[in-house]
Parts: sequence; C-alpha cells; structure tokens
Amino acid sequence: MFSNLPLYFKKFSVPVLFFIMGLLLLFAGIKGEQNSMFLLSSLMMFLAGALSIVYSSGVLSIKVLYILGASAGAASLVIFVLSYNSVDETATYNKNYALCRGKSIANLEDIRYIQKAHAERFGRYAKTWEELVAYTKTGTVPFVVSEGVVPGRKITEAERDYLIQFGLYKANQAIDFNMTEKEAYYLSKWANSPEDLKGFKRDTVQRSLLEMRFKNKAYVDGRMKAGYGKFYPDSLPYVPLSGASRKWKLETVDSLQIGEDKLPAMKVSGKIPFAKIQGKADEELWMGSLTAPDIIGSWEEE
Repeated sequence: MFSNLPLYFKKFSVPVLFFIMGLLLLFAGIKGEQNSMFLLSSLMMFLAGALSIVYSSGVLSIKVLYILGASAGAASLVIFVLSYNSVDETATYNKNYALCRGKSIANLEDIRYIQKAHAERFGRYAKTWEELVAYTKTGTVPFVVSEGVVPGRKITEAERDYLIQFGLYKANQAIDFNMTEKEAYYLSKWANSPEDLKGFKRDTVQRSLLEMRFKNKAYVDGRMKAGYGKFYPDSLPYVPLSGASRKWKLETVDSLQIGEDKLPAMKVSGKIPFAKIQGKADEELWMGSLTAPDIIGSWEEE
C-alpha cells in the first residue's frame, strides 16, 4: 500500500491543489464580499479541481470528461468576456468619479470666490442661486492699477509742506528717509507733481468679476487641461455630471454672533453621483459652515 504512495501523490496532488485553492478563494470571496466575477471564477477552479479528482480516481470516463471539459471551457470564455466588461465598466466608473469629484471641487471653489466678493461688497452672502448667478454676470471686484515706481530719494521741503494736510508730516518736521509709496501717491495727485512722479499711479478701480476671474487665460487654460470644459455662470447651482438633476444646497446666515462681532456665514453642500468605491452610497461634498464664519471645503480637511 505504502509503495503506491508516490503514484497516488503524483496522480492526485495537482487536482487536490486546485480543489483546495478554489475552495479557499470561494470562501474568501463570500466572506470578503467580492464581486460576482471573482466568486464565479473561484467556483470554476473549485469544480475543475473536483472533476480532476473524480477523473483521476477512475470514476469518470474520458468521454464524459471531454463533455464536462468543453462545457467548462465555454463557461470560462463567458466568464472572461463578463470579466473584461466588468473591468472596463469599473475603469469608466473610476474615470467619471475622478472627473466628477474634481469638477465639483472646482465648482465649489468658484462659488466660494463669488460669495466672498459678494460679502465684501454687500456685507452678506448671496441668499439664492438666482442672486449669485446674476452677481457673477454683472458684479465687480476691486483691482489695483499700479504704474511707475517710487523715486529713490528724499522728499523736498516743499513736498513735505504739501503732505502736512494729509497728516503725514508736521510743520518743519525733519526729513530723514526716502520717499514712501504713500507719499508718492499723494504727491502724484499734486498740481505741482515733480517730474520723477509723472506717470506714477496707484488707484483701485472696479472691474468685471466675470472678466477678472473666469475669463483670464490661466483660469481658462486650467479648466481645459483638467477636462472641465468652459465655465458657464448658469451651471454654478448644479452638481457636475448629474445631468442638471441635482442642485447644490445653498444656505446662508446674514448675522452670526461670534463674540462681540456679527458676521455672515454660509454653507453649500450636496452629493455627487459617484462614490470612491463603486456600489457604495454617493459621496457628499460641502463648503462653509452655518455655525462658524469659515468657508473651508470638506476636501481641504481630508
């Protein structure tokens, strides 16, 4: 009997190995909640090992084994096609998830920029999407016009006397340092402005928010490079890749008591139509808070 052990080992080792591996993978797949393709592949390996053991024992005829083998081969081909489609579908899903999440974050950052500009202008955040979109199209933001440089010299006594009216000097005050940016600004407005300040300009003007933020070359190129496409103000309220079926939830508070101060607060939140793991609940993103005056995004706290 023991003399036949090498023969039995040679005959059954490979089938038993496949049988055990298939059984372990099947058990691990069920316990680990693997997808159907993994479970089906594990089952095929388990059955292949079982059939090999039965055939090696001499119970099955070669004809029956050929039939079962052909059936298993056909099943394997079907599994391969299904697996390929599943992998392709997963890759497409992951690509859409990355695009949707990235575009959603960009969307929320744009909303934050507009709301900050609105709050600086009116002392509160836009309460509705209609108000925010309208401000995006017609609102303005301050822009500093800077031309010329401050001369590298001390001011004259006549210039000092002119600057007294602005509270920068007192009568007969010593002139110890070179001209400052503020001094140059006031002197450039003087009727007797010196020659080295001709063309000097430091003014704050209002410019179109839409032009300054959303039509500048760096912003446009950045969106195109990321695959987000052209910016449209009317798309701001909608969650990207949702087919305009989902809107961000916009909430605002005009006067939130923070110590002795009263400050505006806002929160924009919503669920994107994808999750990091396919099949899980949709991921939620938000920006801001209704209990604190901060406008930090959830993605910035990760």
